[in-house]
Formats: sequence, C-alpha cells, structure tokens
Amino acid sequence: MINIQVVHPYDCDVLIAGGGPAGSALASHLAQKGVNVIVIEAQRFPRDKVCGDGVSPIALAELHHIGITGLDGFAEANEINKVGLFIREDKVYIDLEKEDHLPYHARIIPRLQLDNWIHEAALKNGAVYWEEARVADYFITDNMVVAEIKRNDTTVRVKAKVIVGADGSNSTIARILNGSKPSDEYQLLGLRAYYENVNGPRDRVDIFFSDENYPGIYWMFPLGQNEANIGLAMVASTLPKKEVHVKKLLTDHIEKNKCIRERIGNGTIKGRIYGWPLNFFNPANRITANRLLLVGDAAGLINPLSGDGIQYAVLSARRAAESLLKCFAQNDFSATALSSYHSKVKDELAYDFSLSNLLIQFARNKALTPLWMEIMVVLIERAKVDKSYAHIIASIFEGTYPSYKALTPSFIGKSVLQGGLHVGLSTATGMLQGPDYWMKKGKDISRIAGDIANSIKHNPSGNIKWLSGLFKNGAGVAGHVIKSMRKSG
Repeated sequence: MINIQVVHPYDCDVLIAGGGPAGSALASHLAQKGVNVIVIEAQRFPRDKVCGDGVSPIALAELHHIGITGLDGFAEANEINKVGLFIREDKVYIDLEKEDHLPYHARIIPRLQLDNWIHEAALKNGAVYWEEARVADYFITDNMVVAEIKRNDTTVRVKAKVIVGADGSNSTIARILNGSKPSDEYQLLGLRAYYENVNGPRDRVDIFFSDENYPGIYWMFPLGQNEANIGLAMVASTLPKKEVHVKKLLTDHIEKNKCIRERIGNGTIKGRIYGWPLNFFNPANRITANRLLLVGDAAGLINPLSGDGIQYAVLSARRAAESLLKCFAQNDFSATALSSYHSKVKDELAYDFSLSNLLIQFARNKALTPLWMEIMVVLIERAKVDKSYAHIIASIFEGTYPSYKALTPSFIGKSVLQGGLHVGLSTATGMLQGPDYWMKKGKDISRIAGDIANSIKHNPSGNIKWLSGLFKNGAGVAGHVIKSMRKSG
C-alpha cells in the first residue's frame, strides 16, 4: 500500500510581524537554529521608537546571548549605578546593587540604536526582513497560516507554518486573535522628549511622582555625555475620567519642578515631544492559538508600574523560541503544543503583573491620590535610612525585583513602622504649629471624603466598575499567593 503525503509549499517556517526587540530577538534565536524566518517590519532600519530608552540588567543578560553587549556602541552607552526618587519636596538617592547572576548594570540606549543592533544580529543569523511592509490580515488552516502583506503598494500572500505577533501595543495580529482592540483599562499613555546640553550625573536616572499624573511617573534618563530622555507614563483610564492634555503635564513638570530644572540647566529640547500608547497585561486576553503566538508589547507584556517593556520583550522572545523549537521537533503547531509558551509566561510574570495591576487599580480613583502620595512619602523616608529597604524599592523600578517579593513580613513591617513614625512626626509638628495646622489637616481629610462622596454620587456606575476591578485583581493576586504558599510548603 502506498501512502501519499501532500507537500505544502511554505514561503517560510515562521512569519514574524514586527521587527522591534521582541520580533528581532525571536528571529535571531530561531534563525540561529536553522529555522526559516521572515520578519515583516513597517519601517526601514535604523528607525526610532518612542520609549524611555532604559534597558534593565535582565534585558541586557538576554541581549548578551545574541551578541549585543559585545558591540563597540554598547560600551559607550551610559551605565546606570544610581536612581533618584522624588516626591513633593522630598527625595532620596539610591545606589543600585548588581546581582551576581546579572553581568551588567542597566544602560540607557536609544531605540534607534538598540533595535537596529538586534535586527542586525538576526540578519547575521540568517533571518530575512521585509521592510516598509505590514501584515494586513491573516487566516489559519489546519496546515498553514496565510498572511496578506502590504508592500510597495501591492498585496502579496505569504504561507508559513506559524505566525508571531510582535507588532507592538496596536498589534494587528492580537486584535484579530482577540476580536477587538485592547481595553483602555489596560493602557498607559507615554510621552518622550530628547534634551541636549543638560547637566549630569551620567550614571543616575531620576523618577518623579506627583499628584497631577498619578498613577504614573515622570523620568529623566541621561544619554551620552550631555543629553537626556525626559518623559512620562500615566494610566489612561482613571476615576473620575478627566480630559487632560498629557503634553501640558510634561511641559509643566519640566518648567516648574525645581529638581528637574537643576538637571536640565541651560539644556534645550531636541526635536519634538512624541507620544504613544502602551497596553499592559490583561489576563483575559489570549496570547496563543493554533499556529499563532504573541510576544512583547503585542502580548501586553509591559509592567504597569514602570512602563518597562523591553525586558519582557526579550524574555518572551526566548521563551517563544524554546516552545517553537519543540513544536518543530514534533511537527505540531496546535494551540495545545504552543500552550507551553503561555504557561511559561504565566509562571514567570503573571504574579508580578497581577500585583502591579491591583496597585494600579487602587490608584485609578483620583480621590485617593493624596493618600497614595502620603504612602509614597513614607516609602522614601524609610529608603533614606534603610539600605536594604531602599534596594528593594529601586530594584522594583529597575526591573530586577518582582513587585510581589516586597510582600514579606520584613518589608511590610518596616513600612508600617515608618508610617507610624511619619504620623508621630506629623503630630509633633502639629503640636508645635498649633490650631492652624490641625485646621488644615481637617480640611484635607474633609476634602478627600468629599471627593469620594461626590464621585460616588455623580458616577455610581464608574465606582462600581472600579470596585469590581479591585475584587477581580485582588482575586488574581490571592490565587498567586495561595499557589506560591503551596509550592513553598
């Protein structure tokens, strides 16, 4: 008896939509193992992407394996050894400690340069790039993926065994997979401006917290000898929903904040202020299907507390490569086979992202902003006098320490103790200042209570939605806590 097998004419093994850090890192990993890869990139390299330009030690450890840290340009990039945290009139400078298993401190590398380095590494390993092209649509059969590619005013079809969405927060691949655009509940807004002729130091990044854009941060990341990336990231959806001009928030911060003015000095803006949306992790969204997976920003792998996406882009690229290579060995590209990638992402990132999402959900209610600002003041006060405590806070923002690891009796106990000291100092101050101080404090408390009452009165549905989000995110965190306790037990 003769068995006849149909031979399918594939144009490539893996079609990757997007040539950013996630797409190009994945292409490099796969091409190095002999997988036939085509990357569809909307622009022509080298091209810029709006970003904070900070590359964490964990991201650098990943990039080390594909040769990026051996380049001459890498040695010239600013190495970050310190972080400054600023809130109201208070600040703390923290020395960053390099973990033994990580080869480098964080670096500040413009995306124009970083993305091109990873793209060139993928080319060197044998990946093929179609630049100035876009995936317009795709459909999946039992045997292949067929993608429609718009390129040079024409539309061509490409057949592949697998398609990967690495096309950013506005991913076409993710939108078709999940049937809708990302919800603004899981979206950050970011702005970035480059400044030149600014003051040092070159090895310190500064992060600013303020009532105006909370939950969110401002940053100043030094570039080269005397340039800087200055920007902000803030949650798109808050309660009550306020129409704010995000660009004005940044320009007002630059003009009025004394600490950042000192660093800018006589520096001037270089070019324009650019903005972009960032979609962070929504556990309800799918990131795998038959012959399909999502990596990086397309999968929502962004830390909502810091806005960092590069670290998770290159981590997800490696995990996706590991799963895909197993699929090729077994010639099985089903959703079940690709679910190993989803499982790895959940195991490594879901707990951290769930806690971050819960904290963001609390802070969405702008009526509670004064309370959160007081909590941030307490954290900074403690960081000034406790080196190990300061290290945890700095490492969370640096990306080397998952936020859930701060849920220890020691860290919580120190925070509560510092809160008590903060209240005691405030009480002593009040006793010295007399009735005027307590009248002001009473007015502040009354204002917060009034803001909450007005919010509930005028927007009951919004508050119900906010509370629902708290319960949903809280349940997610509780699930991870229980799972973690079972493992440790």
